[in-house]
Order: sequence, then structure tokens, then C-alpha cells
Amino acid sequence: MLKRAVLFAASFLLAAAAWAQPGPRSGRQRPLDKPPPPPSRTEIVKPLKEPATGYAPDLFNRVLDALVIDLEKGPILPLPIAEASKDLGLNVGVMPVWAVWNAQRTGVDYVMAPSVSYNENLGATFGYKQYFFPDEKSIIMFRGSVSRRVENEAYFYFYRPGVLGTDARFSLDVVHRVTGKPSFYGYGNGSFEADKANYAILKEGEEFTASLPVIKHLFVELNHSLYRQQAQEGPVLGVPQVSALYPADYAAAEKARLFHANRLSILYDDTDHPFLPKIGTMASFSILYSAKAFGSDYNYRTYNAELKHYYNYKGEGRFVTALRYQLQFQRGDELPFYAQVQLGETSGLRMAGDGRFTDRGKVVINLEERITLSRVPYLKFLREVELAPFLDAGAVFSDPSQFSTGHLRYGPGLSLRLLLRPQVVATADLAFGSEGTNTILRVGYPF
Repeated sequence: MLKRAVLFAASFLLAAAAWAQPGPRSGRQRPLDKPPPPPSRTEIVKPLKEPATGYAPDLFNRVLDALVIDLEKGPILPLPIAEASKDLGLNVGVMPVWAVWNAQRTGVDYVMAPSVSYNENLGATFGYKQYFFPDEKSIIMFRGSVSRRVENEAYFYFYRPGVLGTDARFSLDVVHRVTGKPSFYGYGNGSFEADKANYAILKEGEEFTASLPVIKHLFVELNHSLYRQQAQEGPVLGVPQVSALYPADYAAAEKARLFHANRLSILYDDTDHPFLPKIGTMASFSILYSAKAFGSDYNYRTYNAELKHYYNYKGEGRFVTALRYQLQFQRGDELPFYAQVQLGETSGLRMAGDGRFTDRGKVVINLEERITLSRVPYLKFLREVELAPFLDAGAVFSDPSQFSTGHLRYGPGLSLRLLLRPQVVATADLAFGSEGTNTILRVGYPF
């Protein structure tokens, strides 16, 4: 199995590298007939950093500008929270985003985003986010929240590329989180939405990733993670608890378990940006290994192959076709249901609730057309409004040999996004499918 996996990884990365390279020239043309050369990568990326002309009328930005409250220390943009989640129901509130000037008032030191919202299952939720931007592609983030019922979070994230003047990249996550959002429906593609059961999951621990350059655009990535996880009673009213509907599965999940894992990845990445890509290809193959001998409660392996490609039409940055393909499967001990491979709202299929499909593996295909409607300077950022129709497709399986395209579930939808380049994007997704509609508010691209 390992030999086949390594051979698959090599062919996968070679195919991705070949896709990213320009095709061969064919035929000989006279100088007068020779078409203009295609824009270089530098020429394509440069306009993305400057206000561009020729975009649609700036209606969205005029609305945003009208909402801005100017203060001496920096402007505040109050953003509404309005989300009809498939898992938790209606969530309404407000999140004022405050960009604080530096001492010279030549740019922004940091961005703060406190929030308050109400949901009938969680009660009132108070949250706080703070972002620091050491440079164009680095980010430091703090996030915390507490709800009246069940949910709370404390989260720290750090990402730094270009370490010691090289292409090496490092990231660190530290988290304590209790979320009551996901549900369990049973296993496989044949599970029914009517069999939904709610639960809460506790996750606390750390994850460290180092991407080390081998040759141009090719990296070896090392990842270490140590988490404690535990299923608990969920907050959703009117929905059965997992403990009641699936007592055997809950009994295996309610005890605190330690997940100590290391992952080795081969990564090809020539995208232009780690958070807001508009051109390039990223392809990876990884093997995650967990062993009781190293303190984990389970012996298992997770194989993952993923391809992301961003096609920038005519190099203008206005139309970007984004494609992702992912194949993931596990081998080894049977894990609690929450730690098995899942397909749902935050894992590739936006029309479904979190954890809608659970099994030992999955296939996911996502396609988006990201259309930039406007681009204007805003403080030290570049503010963009983006509209993105999308199509998600995915299925789970117990073994790769059992996958069939007939099992795929489809979910078209539309996304509205507000980007603050160079690092932040706020996303509102409206997804459709065989199980109704779903709205999602998030920070960051889905892929």
C-alpha cells in the first residue's frame, strides 16, 4: 500500500507541474503575424496590487464607505451578521471592524473585530478577533468567543513565509474550542438527513507546520499535531442527541482521547499568495501517521491527495477560475465518528450541514468563477468586492475501490466576498442542493 501511495504521489505532482508549465510552441510565424507575448507572471501579479480600471460601477464600495465611522485612531466599518445555518438556525448580530492607525498614521497597525450575535440554540455569543500584519504575506491572529450555551473558543494562529531569506514557511495553531455546530447522521452515502443527531465536540491542542524548499516551487512539508478531543451533549433544540440516537457510537466518542500525529507532505506550489490566490497551481500528497507508541490513543494513517488550480483570465485579475480536487482516506484502527473523514459545510460540500456524510474516505471537487466587481484603495489595504458562482460535488466511501460517480452529491451556489488585500477575506455563501439551502459566513476562502 505504501509503495502504491508513493508512486501515486510522484505521478500526481509531475502532472501538476506539467499543467503549470506553458505548452510547446507549434508552427513558424512571420514576424508581422506573431501575436503579442502572453503577460509574464510578474506582469499578471503586479496589477493585483494596484487599483485597476475598467471594473463595474463602484456601488458596493459606495455603500461600504457610507457605513464607515471615522475616528481619530482609525475607521470603523460595522458589518451585520445574518446567517441561516443548516445546523444552528438563524444567527443575527453585528461585528464592527476597527482598523487602528500606526503612530505615524501612514498605515494600519492592527485590525480589531468584536462581535455580538444571538441564536436560539446558543443564546447570546460574544466574540473578538484581532489581526496583525507583519508584512504582505504574514499574519498573526487571535480569536475568542463565548456563548451562553455550550460553545466557547480561544484560538491563536501565526503564519510566516520567507524565513531567513529562503522560501521556507512556518505556521502554528493553538486552540481550545467547544462547538455544538456539527451533527452525525450515520455512516456512508446512504445515510438519511432525517437521522440527524446533534453533539458538541471539544478540541484543544496545537499544530505546527514547516514547509522546506527542495527546488523552485517544490517543498517537503512536515506537520506535527497534538490534540485532545471529546464528544459532548450538543445545544440544538428539537434535534435528538447522538447519545440517544446512536448510543454505541457515542459511548466510543464521549471519553477524552489523545490524537498525536505527524504528517509528511510533498508539495508543489507556484500560487501568487498563501491566502488570496489568483494564479498558479498547488498540488500535494501527504501521509499522516498516528501510533500508540508515540502517545496517541489510536494507530492509523490518513492519505490525502489534493490539487488546486487558479486560472487568471487574460491576466487581468477580474475573472479567476478556481478548481480543487481532493481524495482522502484512512487506514488502521476504527476512530470515533467525529475523527473519521467527513463531508459537509466546512469540508467541501457547502449545501449540507457539518458532518453530513461520514466514512473512511471521500472525494471532493469544487469549482468557482471568482469575479472581481470593484477594486479600490482602502488605508494600506486594497479593497475588493467579489462575486463567485460555484459548484461543489462530493461523496464518501469505506474503501477507494467502492467509490462510484453515481454516489456524488452536488451543490451549486453563489458567494459574495469582501477582500482586504493582502491577507483577509470575509465570505458569505448561499448554497443549494437536494437537502435544501444553506448560508455560511466565514473568514477566508473555502480553498
